Amino acid sequence: MLVFNHIAATAAAVALAVGLLVAAGPADASVGTDPPMGLMLQVSSLAPSVSPATLKTWLTDVRRDHRDPTKPGYVNAIVVQDIADPTGALYTSYLDVLAPFLPGGATPAFTRAYVGTVDLPWTGGGSKYTAGIESSTFRSENKTKSVAAAKAFHSRYPQVVNDWYITYEANLAGFWDANLAAAYRAYIVGLSKAFAGVTPHRSLLWSPAFWTMFADEPAWAWPDLKKNLSTLFADLPTRLTLSIQDFVGQSAGATTPQNAAAWVRYLKQGWSSTLDRVQINVEQFAQSAGGAITTGSATELPAREEYYRGQGIELGAAWEMRYWHSRLYG
Repeated sequence: MLVFNHIAATAAAVALAVGLLVAAGPADASVGTDPPMGLMLQVSSLAPSVSPATLKTWLTDVRRDHRDPTKPGYVNAIVVQDIADPTGALYTSYLDVLAPFLPGGATPAFTRAYVGTVDLPWTGGGSKYTAGIESSTFRSENKTKSVAAAKAFHSRYPQVVNDWYITYEANLAGFWDANLAAAYRAYIVGLSKAFAGVTPHRSLLWSPAFWTMFADEPAWAWPDLKKNLSTLFADLPTRLTLSIQDFVGQSAGATTPQNAAAWVRYLKQGWSSTLDRVQINVEQFAQSAGGAITTGSATELPAREEYYRGQGIELGAAWEMRYWHSRLYG
């Protein structure tokens, strides 16, 4: 996820409580509502502040307290981001801890897992999300290293049953630009075909964002935006789930839940028959104007989640587990 791109995520622990009446569970069960139905875990940013032992504690808490679908706080899915560094080396000290908690592992804590691969740095001119993705060389490098990481993951953890996560994010509000939309389609199609060679018949999840407020998208952009998104989502080799970043956490309060809901409704109204589903990534953190990241508010965040539910929007995997865990467990 962005922040922008969730660079150098901190592990700041703020003892805010929401959640379950579990004796060994969250610190205070008196505030808030259910957490999201899924969680993201960015492996690349765990070190040095989060140890493998701490990660195991988080996963054990999920397994113990959040696996009953009949009770509040049920967590069913995990998105594992950035499993390898830019050279392709797996973060094995963390993945060895995580693998038993994934579907197929000895002590599964989730019903479904989406595994992402690498987040390569863009060193050219312009933005990674425009010039970078439009570079066929950079797209090819991303695909090659992503597939190599996927193969290495399954070679080391053959018991794990997973779907795949598309790591390369996007600003969908800019897809009125046909070249930009075509570049992302080329990447997604190529990557999905390559992933099918690693594990056939698996699904894809992608968590892009809209960097423009719904009401501020220019009138001239709407026709081309609709046309290009239709082309983007048409006849993909693998069905795709979108978990749209709500952008509330990372915008320092500039973006509202109402705006995020408007974009999700726009996608659902236009492409529900093409996409597997459209969910919302309820950001579990707050970012200041200066870029500092802290755990999300114990009052605002549950209210935001409840608002989305009231709008009929499915809560998808949320960025990120460390902030979710901090809010519930301190």
